[in-house]
Parts: sequence; C-alpha cells; structure tokens
Amino acid sequence: MNQGLAQSIRDQRRERILDTAREVFFEVGYSIGDQCAVIQETLAQAEEGADLRETLTVFGRELVIAMSSDSAVRTFQLVTEEAIRNPELAKRFDAAGPQQGIAATAQFLRDAHAKGQIHAPDPEHAAGVLCALFRGELHLRRMMGMEPEPTQERVEREVEIAVNVFLAAYAPKAAG
Repeated sequence: MNQGLAQSIRDQRRERILDTAREVFFEVGYSIGDQCAVIQETLAQAEEGADLRETLTVFGRELVIAMSSDSAVRTFQLVTEEAIRNPELAKRFDAAGPQQGIAATAQFLRDAHAKGQIHAPDPEHAAGVLCALFRGELHLRRMMGMEPEPTQERVEREVEIAVNVFLAAYAPKAAG
C-alpha cells in the first residue's frame, strides 16, 4: 500500500471518529445542559431550608448517575482522546457542562459558608473538591471500561462516602 493511500485511509478514519464525537458531544451536550439545570434546581431548593447533608446527597446522586451513564462515559472518552489533537473541543465541552456545574456548586457552597454550615472560604476550590469526590474511583473505572453502569446501591454508597468526607473536611470552625 502506498503512503498516499495509507494517509487517505487514516484521514477518513479520523473524520469518522470526529463525526461520531461531534454527534455524541452535541447530543450529550444538551444532556449536560439539562443536568446542570437539575443541579442548579437541587441546590436552589437548599436555600428553601433543606438539610445540607440531604441536599448534597441529592446533588451527588444526580451527578454520579449522569457522569456514570454510558453516553456520558463515551463522550468523556471521545473528548479526552480528541483533546490531544483538538484542545478547543475539550475547552468547549468543559465550558458547556462541567464548569457550569462547578459554578452553580460554588455559589451554593458560598451561601452555605456564609450561613456557617461549612467552612469553605474558597467556594470554587471546594466545589471542585466536592465534584472530584463524587467522581471518585468509579468514574475512572468507567472511563477505562472496567465497570458497567453502577447500580442504585453503588451510587448511594459512593455518594454517602463522598458527602461524609466533604462535610468532615469542610466542617464549620469552632468559634474562638
């Protein structure tokens, strides 16, 4: 096979991968936008007097389920793979979903800090920590294709641990 033909086959394959990535990206992009709206709604309900632990648990459950779905995992895999060649795709994906979720979470944590429910003087960093706890090992194992979508029991266990660790790390400081 000559070099020109081999390059043409590689280019065609790359285009098919990019087309699939774009299709999944935009399909899941809408889903991520919807998920951000659910997260914002969940966090807004906390301002109406819901228990902090309960709110974080509901938020975590929604986030873990969304991030662990087959379509989300495929999207993260495609974006990660393509980011090497096309960093702009990863930036657009991050801005369309994850950063919106972090911003909404940071605002919620800023309010919880102001109310003395947690000690999070840097709510943006605390939001990143919280979301990283929710991702945990499960997300990595899903990304590597080592686990199927989690059962409800697994989601509940992962979320409970993440919320416990977060609340312990960001417990209000004693006065004095």
